[in-house]
Amino acid sequence: MLDDTLLGEASLGELLSDPIALLLMDRDGVMPEDVLRIVRVTAGRIASNDCGPVAAAISAA
Repeated sequence: MLDDTLLGEASLGELLSDPIALLLMDRDGVMPEDVLRIVRVTAGRIASNDCGPVAAAISAA
């Protein structure tokens, strides 16, 4: 069976479990849960087409 990483990009789970990524995140005080929360919020905003206050300011101009 072929290694999936040879066929495309690593998954978010794979990236967040990479030892080097974990060391860098630890050094910067970032928890994997923080990254997952940001990704979930961003995905939800993209799905609902909610660009936040910046989009409202631009459309009002």
